[in-house]
Amino acid sequence: MWHLIIRNTVARRGRLALTLLAVLLGVTFVTGSLVLTDTSQRLLDDQFRTAAAGVDLTVRDAVAFDSAMGVEVERDPLPAEVADRVRAVPGVAAATPVVRGKGLIGVGGKTIVPAGPSLLLSWDPAPVGPFTLRAGRAPVTEGEVVIDAATARRHRIGLGAEVTVRAERTKRLRVVGLAGFGPGEGLPETTVALVTLPAAQRLLALGEDYSEVAVVAAGGADVRRLRSAVSAALGSGYEVSSSRDVAAASAAAAKTQISSLQMMLLALAAAALLVGAFLIANTFSIVVTQRTRELAVLRAAGATGGQVMRSVLGEALLVGLAASVAGVGLGVACAAGLRDLAGVFGMTLPGGGLVVTPRTFAVAFVVGVGVTVLSAFGPARRAAAVAPVEAMRRSSADHLSGRAGWGRTVAGAVLTALGAAGLSIVLAGPGSVVVLGEAAVSTVVGLALLGPAVIPGLVRLLGRPLGVAGVPGRLARESAARSPRRTSATALALAFGLALVSFTTVLGTSIKESTARSYAETITADYVVESARNEMLGGLPAHVHHHVSELPQVAVASRLRYGHWKDGQSVEALTAVDPVTLPRVTSLHMVAGRLDAVAGGGVVLAANVAKERNLKVGDTLAMTFSRTGVQRLPVVGLLRDRDAQALSTGYVISLDTYERNYREDVDASVFVKVADGVSGADAKKAIERALADAPTAQVRDQAAAVAGRNAMIDQVLGLVSVLLMLTVLIALMGITNTLALSIIERTRELGLLRAVGMTGAQMRWMIRGEAVLVAALAIVAGVGLGVAFAAGTVTALGRTTETTLTVPVGPLLLVVAVAALAGLLAGLLPARRAARLDVLTAIATS
Repeated sequence: MWHLIIRNTVARRGRLALTLLAVLLGVTFVTGSLVLTDTSQRLLDDQFRTAAAGVDLTVRDAVAFDSAMGVEVERDPLPAEVADRVRAVPGVAAATPVVRGKGLIGVGGKTIVPAGPSLLLSWDPAPVGPFTLRAGRAPVTEGEVVIDAATARRHRIGLGAEVTVRAERTKRLRVVGLAGFGPGEGLPETTVALVTLPAAQRLLALGEDYSEVAVVAAGGADVRRLRSAVSAALGSGYEVSSSRDVAAASAAAAKTQISSLQMMLLALAAAALLVGAFLIANTFSIVVTQRTRELAVLRAAGATGGQVMRSVLGEALLVGLAASVAGVGLGVACAAGLRDLAGVFGMTLPGGGLVVTPRTFAVAFVVGVGVTVLSAFGPARRAAAVAPVEAMRRSSADHLSGRAGWGRTVAGAVLTALGAAGLSIVLAGPGSVVVLGEAAVSTVVGLALLGPAVIPGLVRLLGRPLGVAGVPGRLARESAARSPRRTSATALALAFGLALVSFTTVLGTSIKESTARSYAETITADYVVESARNEMLGGLPAHVHHHVSELPQVAVASRLRYGHWKDGQSVEALTAVDPVTLPRVTSLHMVAGRLDAVAGGGVVLAANVAKERNLKVGDTLAMTFSRTGVQRLPVVGLLRDRDAQALSTGYVISLDTYERNYREDVDASVFVKVADGVSGADAKKAIERALADAPTAQVRDQAAAVAGRNAMIDQVLGLVSVLLMLTVLIALMGITNTLALSIIERTRELGLLRAVGMTGAQMRWMIRGEAVLVAALAIVAGVGLGVAFAAGTVTALGRTTETTLTVPVGPLLLVVAVAALAGLLAGLLPARRAARLDVLTAIATS
């Protein structure tokens, strides 16, 4: 049996080639996604382990939690005597004070602003940590600095050059050394300046304090016992952690974005495999049908139905194995390309050698082989069920033209109706995202089952315009209608790909437009000063607000800050405002209470948040802050949802409350109202001059401020849209494959058409017309599904964040045009092959 399986697979390798390619692309996507995320996570682990090299324990200020939403919390500095107290503990060999903070490097009058952090660190004469000299020497005086070798190479900074280091204070320093980080020249998208401990304290305005103490255990000392001893000596106000725990916690915070990227990539890979599954099932269905008589002879010669079924599944197994082997190899090679692609869309991932784990191989083979064999199961079962005598009497065309059974049609209609009902419930109001997901699954399965029953009518309806092409157009329409199973599977594969593209396009546009609308309606400031790097917590030095507010061209400047707090096991964000100046640069609508009441230490909630939590003015909300622990804040007001959306969170506190509970001292935005009688242009120039000492600060008008808020959405949507084109490519391969196989099936028919006078050009137009008709079916179904479920998603999201459906006609028309053109191109090779058939040989084909 295996000899027969191998022989049949090799003999039909041309027919199965595109099927193998579809599986290969899907496995490549899965493998590349796993390799990319595994590599990034391993590199981050190595990076933070390297950062803790040579350190046994780390002493820091105690906090309620380490990080939130991928951002490590900022801790209070340690008093100078802490290091002395640590050194006095038996078993401590060294206790080195460490200062770390943010510091920009400037050279030649220009400030270097990397996409990532700008680090300022202290260097000890006997350095503890990952940085090692690559050239020059360590800094000795406060006027010297060592910078990372990567920054020096990129910006041509040599030993002896003068650079400006800008932190809380600014100072010109001479470069005396170049350092590497572990085996590399530096950290990705990061600049590093290393100075003496006193210089770091002065630049960061810490006085005699420092950020942490790096502890090295004496030889033979038990690190766990030493940790307990140091903790007992310092008390509960300080956190003593092993270097391994610190590295793991820092790596976990950095991995948050990578985990989200992995989920997104694997979801897209699943979509690609779903589309590929339609192509596989369709291909095997056609191939098995074309071999009906061959299989009947096998049955007549003594083969059982089970053996016939196993032979078909064996062919699928060989195709899946071959595609998985090639897909794993190609996926490993493509992982670096995915990393570069993510970088193009603003998602910086660590560079380094690729990591391929046994799990990646296992998942790739399970997915590749599993999808192929499961997709071929239906055709294999049908092949085994046909009686030998019946099969010998029937032609492949007769079998393919058969309509779906009543059971399948009824099940498809019920599932499709349930999906439509679920979508209607969500659009009507009470439904949730969970209901919408169930409706989507039900609709997809229902359409797959119902397709063959409704395709003939849809094809004849959509194919009417082909009648203007004469006989070739009418024949194309009837050919597609005559094989409903084949046409349905081919069209639905492309439809689901187009549905995903349309869904992301409509959803992304709706979110961006809603953000822009709520921002424009709420924020009445003339200008907004924000960080050019769009950092999560802000990034504007505190002096920016001070400088801008003192300008005579400015009537009022009101600042915002963002922070994170723990809500049980989840993390929420909040906005800190100045209740006195904010109303002068915004148009806020309070549903209940007063905004100025937050000055007393209360919190204002978005109306939908209060409803979800069943809170009202006068109640209290328990909020856990990393610096001060659990604080019970009174609810002093409820804010309209649209206004809360413009302020970015559903929780608003005062700047005074923020300063009591947070160490972070950076602003996110400064809203500026121009003074009466001053032109906008003059005010902007004055603001820009005042920001000369804040290189990361950027003056934005309303449009630029909205664009900054939508930048991350654009990045994600751009990456998703590019990767979704893979599913569309697989579906288009399905059209080519199906038409190519249908030409084999219809060889005699095509030969007769040529014999009665059809020209080669007419034959080509007929096949191309069929391809375009399949694409048209996919466009109608795919774009319709995508827009409908995007509308449902927007409605569901609108219950917590005010979002309005926006249908981008231009981009959707572009999707339609590209799909139609691609459908036409997909029919080129099959049309060419059909036109070149030898007439006499084709007529003689049985």
